[in-house]
Amino acid sequence: MTVGKLKNLTSRVASSLKQRGFKPGDALAIIMPMTAEAVAIYLGVIKAGCVVVGIADSFQPREICTRLRLAQAVAVFTQDVLLRAGNHFRFTPT
Repeated sequence: MTVGKLKNLTSRVASSLKQRGFKPGDALAIIMPMTAEAVAIYLGVIKAGCVVVGIADSFQPREICTRLRLAQAVAVFTQDVLLRAGNHFRFTPT
């Protein structure tokens, strides 16, 4: 991804957050592997004036819930499919 594409995607994320009513200071969690898209989300959350709550995608559901509650997160960015070593892993809610 080029710097220009990253900047564009970052701005799109920030704009979308504002359009959806998120306000500066709102805590937004990101539970994703470190991809270019996750970086754009991270930067977009900051650009919108919100607070990033980074949570490792390897955490168990109970650990994730604890961190979301402690941070008072109002929204979560995540994914339903993970690609690792050529394998697709589908998220199944528990």
